Amino acid sequence: MSDVPFDPSTAADLGGQQQPSEEEIRAYLSQLREAPVDQVLAEVVNALLNAAQVKLGRRDGRLLIDTVSAVTDTVRGHVPEQLTQQLDEALTQLRMAQVEGEQQVAKAAAAGQAEPGDLATEPAGTADPAADGGDDAASKSGDQPPPASSGGTAASRLWVPGR
Repeated sequence: MSDVPFDPSTAADLGGQQQPSEEEIRAYLSQLREAPVDQVLAEVVNALLNAAQVKLGRRDGRLLIDTVSAVTDTVRGHVPEQLTQQLDEALTQLRMAQVEGEQQVAKAAAAGQAEPGDLATEPAGTADPAADGGDDAASKSGDQPPPASSGGTAASRLWVPGR
């Protein structure tokens, strides 16, 4: 498979480059069909992880991290364990960086600096558990360490995918 996937919907936006022929499209689709599923998943998840890294601290960054987590949970047992271990490690690092980024974004917002293009609301299931009267599911599950503080800071809003 090529390092750069072909997207027919964007072929017209190639800056004057010629659109691929029907034969080239068929060849690409044949390549994609023959590619091992773990290779396809690795490419897709890599794009999501890169986007999440760029958007750290933002609500849409959290959504991208949660999406990779859901994909990882879904493919576990169907792809090589090495791939899911790598994804788990990347997710752990991104989650920690997300909390730090949320603190920085909150400070910037307090200073009047908005994040243009971010989600208008928190992704589903990521609201502050104290706000809905629930216990901290992260400390119950053991997936995340208990919050470092309890003043409504970003650190107190650690999330567990699916919560």
